[in-house]
Amino acid sequence: MKKNPTNYKTEEESMQSLLEEAAVHYQTMGIILGSKQPFPTHSPDDMDLIRLSRSGVKKSSLKSLSKFLGISMEAMSLLLHTSHRNIQRKDDDELLDINKSERVLEIAELVSRGLDVFGSADNLQQWLHSSIIALGGKKPVELLDTSFGVRMVLKLLNRIEQGVYS
Repeated sequence: MKKNPTNYKTEEESMQSLLEEAAVHYQTMGIILGSKQPFPTHSPDDMDLIRLSRSGVKKSSLKSLSKFLGISMEAMSLLLHTSHRNIQRKDDDELLDINKSERVLEIAELVSRGLDVFGSADNLQQWLHSSIIALGGKKPVELLDTSFGVRMVLKLLNRIEQGVYS
């Protein structure tokens, strides 16, 4: 590959940069879910998330995610629309159903994005548990029980990263 004499990236360099960025994103999600490699070794993509949600996420991943969010397993069960007792009954290696797995992966993506924006789990947790004017005075963590809420919080994270007053 030829070196580009200008400061601008070639199309090939831009594509490589995007692939590397995606790989880091999925690696971060793996850490959030408590596994060093929940995704295949090839460059992961959204199809891997679909396959993972269909096959199921382990309860141990749910525990790891709750630590990153700074919430109890009881609060985590509310985000998944299930009883705390149903979650307690499962062994750590047992798989969650597709709906719960999908919600866990959505929230893990949000946490990964939040870590990018805030730089640390402590800063992210502090923000997640603070009342935010742009969310009508609600705490971001209170909105994570629906896909719409997750999207709203993700949009807000993007605005914060862009320096838009939120």
